Amino acid sequence: MTVTLFLTLVTALSLASSLITQALKKVFGDSKPTVIVAIVSAIVGWGGGVIAYLLLGVAFTPASIVCLILLAPVIWLCATVGYDKVMEVIKQIIGIW
Repeated sequence: MTVTLFLTLVTALSLASSLITQALKKVFGDSKPTVIVAIVSAIVGWGGGVIAYLLLGVAFTPASIVCLILLAPVIWLCATVGYDKVMEVIKQIIGIW
């Protein structure tokens, strides 16, 4: 497991987690979005990680298993940032220049 592969998985899976969370929030309303994001991130992170490991032929060594376990919390943190906060940061950066 390389750092590049880990960051690629985090990016792709956090994007998928954010999209799924937005769809679920529209269906079920905005009740407890943090819990929804946590559950979706765990499912997408661990499930997507295992699928990616199998497809890419990554061996299940202790180091790669630790990275797989860390995928869900890292994806949860990335997914909770959300669109609003990203736009706020972009506006602040543009405001500096």
